Amino acid sequence: MKRYKNLFLIIVLMGMGTLSAAEPVNALIHEESPYLQQHAHNPVHWYPWGKAAFEKARREHKPIFLSIGYSTCHWCHVMEAESFENKKVADLLNRNFVAIKVDREERPQIDAYYQKVYQLINRRGGGWPLTILLTPDRKPFFAGTYIPREEKFGQPGLLDLLARAAQLWHDDPSKIEAIAKRIDAAMKHFSTQGQSGSVAMDVQKLIRRFVSGLEDTFDAKYGGWGDQMKFPRATTLTALLQIYRLDGDPKALEMAKKSLEAMAKGGIYDQVEGGFFRYSTDRLWRIPHFEKMLYSNAELIEAYALGARVTGEGLFARVVSRSVETLRRHYRDASGLFYGASDADSLDPEKGKKEEGFYYTYRYDRLVPLLQKAGISHPGKALEACGITEGGNFIHYRSNPYQRGDCSPKVLAILSRIRRARPYPFVDRKMQASWNALLIHGLFVAAPLDRRYAKLGMETLSALKRELWKHAELYHQKLPGKTPIVKGLFEDYAFTIAAVIDAYEWSQDPRWLEWAGELLQTARAKFYEAGRWYDSQGAFRNVLQIEGGSYRSPLAVMADDMLRWAALEANLKIQHEAEEILRASSGELAAYPQAAPAGVLAWLAWKENYWVLKIPQKRLRTLRPEIEKELRYPFVLFKGVEGSLYQACTIEKCFLYDRNETAYLKKLKGQQPGRGK
Repeated sequence: MKRYKNLFLIIVLMGMGTLSAAEPVNALIHEESPYLQQHAHNPVHWYPWGKAAFEKARREHKPIFLSIGYSTCHWCHVMEAESFENKKVADLLNRNFVAIKVDREERPQIDAYYQKVYQLINRRGGGWPLTILLTPDRKPFFAGTYIPREEKFGQPGLLDLLARAAQLWHDDPSKIEAIAKRIDAAMKHFSTQGQSGSVAMDVQKLIRRFVSGLEDTFDAKYGGWGDQMKFPRATTLTALLQIYRLDGDPKALEMAKKSLEAMAKGGIYDQVEGGFFRYSTDRLWRIPHFEKMLYSNAELIEAYALGARVTGEGLFARVVSRSVETLRRHYRDASGLFYGASDADSLDPEKGKKEEGFYYTYRYDRLVPLLQKAGISHPGKALEACGITEGGNFIHYRSNPYQRGDCSPKVLAILSRIRRARPYPFVDRKMQASWNALLIHGLFVAAPLDRRYAKLGMETLSALKRELWKHAELYHQKLPGKTPIVKGLFEDYAFTIAAVIDAYEWSQDPRWLEWAGELLQTARAKFYEAGRWYDSQGAFRNVLQIEGGSYRSPLAVMADDMLRWAALEANLKIQHEAEEILRASSGELAAYPQAAPAGVLAWLAWKENYWVLKIPQKRLRTLRPEIEKELRYPFVLFKGVEGSLYQACTIEKCFLYDRNETAYLKKLKGQQPGRGK
């Protein structure tokens, strides 16, 4: 009962009663979303989010059962198999509720709002599947995540929850409506919590608060933060590395390096093919949740590339290379864009059913003969060095590989060959502008390691513009061979602008900078109103804050976009708009900067200033690698110019110039981080 707090208690304490009328057929069959298509043949009469479902709920005066998930979510699959394919559950839902399915990747603004509802009610972060009960006018009165069909471990099951909620709504809907009104009022208050106004804060104070706050929960033994389930927190790692470049803080570097090493050697990193799983279920990074998401790999490619550039660690550079390669092999569409994710579950051909992690895990007893046949001496020890043991570290005596010792490339080659004979997990072939743009940005950060990353970044950005920029408007996503229909969200614009500015810096093609300006202007017209930025257009939208979520804050990225574009174009108006965002967010940053690493970086860039290195066009391509290798200052932009004058400028003034290239480079390298304003 504690799981659902007092709101659930009110429902559970009510008695059960009669159930009513049947519903029409499942309407998800007409939807494009792969996740909704997965539920199109459930006996539950699902509706997509929209007018038809809302009018039905209002007309029939029925509460709404809202389920939010995504196609590669393991626990979404579990709840579907247990409950949504079950006739008894379906009958309860069909008679008493209007059931709505939402793909959180297709409509992240809806998910964002109801995740906040869950957080408000349960006083902790939510997840997927997200289960919400609403009044007919869409006011929430219950929020849960995965709920088993039957009671487990003293916690009520879905059958019990649905029956009791239906009975309470039938007997006395005013009680539920009263709860819903209180939650709705609390949400209106909750949604303005981040709007705390400007707070005075200097650079050193913010850096110390950010780094020391992270130290408090840092796992010094195994890296990362927390002592149980761990997420990679890629943007936090990037922020620590950039702070080290700016400030020389050894603790920032230590936390970043320890975490990057631990993950690279752990089971959250796919030791056989490369790429990262979404999170680790344990403190030691050994047993992941086996989904691979484009956004997490994109952000980790950036973090590892920056780590390789800062430390020179070959391990980090290899992680980047292999992660990019596995994305190209398994997730790249013929259009040049990348798919969104792959499933945690995959088919075990012997059992004829899907199991979590089957594609990625191995049985020790089946590998020993193969290693012996390959002439590998002491096969047991060779397998144990790769984290594969007789007892296994996962279900059914299976092992997920990790670097327990010196894991032999010969063993990894055998493991790779075995995988090639297995069915690859389901891949959600949605291609999202925002996630592809994150990858493009990561590729450009990695470009100093290998110019081929920049080439792939340019190809992917060209595909994004060709496939998702239609009639002067950015679209959120598309499926292969289909015309995009979901209009772009704020995150699509923010992340794409960052990628476009990267492309300009790399190519020096002014058309990219022009497009970035057009995207900035369009985003402001669509998502800015009365001093606030919103995540989408329309009636259902959320005020944006600088805190991150599953990935970096789009608002923080937009502020940084504005700073970069303004510096390159010497546009003070756009600079002031960025300052407006950062001033309004300074209260959030001062209170808890660890939750907003991208915001911390944008704020530091604002206070320290972007340097625009203006270099004669004919010398830029040659000099850029040397400058990137030698210059520690993190907030640097490159711009090719005509003539022979070398300059370093902020948006307000040029502080360094010379016509002699050697003298210019010497002066530039002599500049200490944080100076030059």
